[in-house]
Amino acid sequence: MFAEVFVVGLLAGISPGPDFVVVMRNSLGYGARVGMATAIGIGVALFIHVSYTVLGYTVILASHPQLFFTIQGVGAAYLAWLGFGALQTRVNKQSTPVMAEKSADSRSVLQGFRDGFLCNALNPKSALFFLSIFAQFLSPGMPEWIKWVYGAEVVLAVGSWFTILSWLISSEWFRQAYYRHEVTVSRLLGIALLYLAVRIAVSMVI
Repeated sequence: MFAEVFVVGLLAGISPGPDFVVVMRNSLGYGARVGMATAIGIGVALFIHVSYTVLGYTVILASHPQLFFTIQGVGAAYLAWLGFGALQTRVNKQSTPVMAEKSADSRSVLQGFRDGFLCNALNPKSALFFLSIFAQFLSPGMPEWIKWVYGAEVVLAVGSWFTILSWLISSEWFRQAYYRHEVTVSRLLGIALLYLAVRIAVSMVI
């Protein structure tokens, strides 16, 4: 189960969304240091989502176990929605790499951290992930420490992904390669998300 939580967290981080956009923007425009600071800001904000999910569901699931089934259904539907959205990615001929670097002094590391933190903390996609998909791994009788370990796994998976991403897309090679293969990468991700959605749906009826 620990491996599954990590993989689901990683896929949630990889799926296109506001966090991906802000990391890309800061990394391409201001360099690796600001991009990595943005990724760290996202990771810190994730602890907020982990905290209210773990603390809240400790009571709610114990009192209303039927909610667990409903949450699983919402999580499966959300994954399917993300998957279909990724499969519908089209080639954008206007999409080109940012070739002109802005001055590194025009945006500080602290500003990059702020961008990442606010983007994730105020991102409804993050809240929905923790309140639906992540919650399916929690159960009323589960020890508290395991819930926090699961949450830490998600933070580690997403934070590591965005840190590596910020480093990669700061390079000229990645900027060129990403725009050549954007559609293929998005569609492969869509297939993976749909697979997870089907697995959740099947587990609900077996």
